[in-house]
Amino acid sequence: MTVWSLTMFSKKVSLLDQLIWRSGLTSVQGCVIGLAMMILWLPGCGTDGEQGSPIPTGATVSLAWDSVNDPSIVGYYIYYGKQSPNQSGSCAYDRAIFTDSQEGVVTGLDPGSTYYFAVSAYNGVRGNCSNEVSAQT
Repeated sequence: MTVWSLTMFSKKVSLLDQLIWRSGLTSVQGCVIGLAMMILWLPGCGTDGEQGSPIPTGATVSLAWDSVNDPSIVGYYIYYGKQSPNQSGSCAYDRAIFTDSQEGVVTGLDPGSTYYFAVSAYNGVRGNCSNEVSAQT
C-alpha cells in the first residue's frame, strides 16, 4: 500500500467513525457497515487500481463549492437528476452521492443530456440544498 493509500484509508476510517457515532447505530451495525465500506475503499476494490479512483462510465460532471464554516460538517451530499425540482433550496432530485471534500465528480451520466445539481452539508443531518446549477453532458 502506498503512503497516499494509507493516508486516504486513515481519513476514510475517521470519517466512517464520525458518521457511525453520530447516527446512533449499535456497535455491531456500525462494524458491519464499516467493514463493508473499508473493503470498497481498498485499492483494486471497485476501482481501476490507480489510487482508488473509480472507473467512469458515461459522461462525467465535476463540481466544486465553498466549504461550510462549521467544524461539525463531515462531508457534503451532491444531489442530481435530469429534472429540476424548480424550488429554491429543495433537495428533491433523483440521486445523491456523498463526498468528504468540497468537490465531487458525478459519473455515469447520459451523454447529451441536461442534469441539475445542488449540494448540502452533512453533520449527521442533511442540511438545506444550495442554489441549483445545471450542465449539459
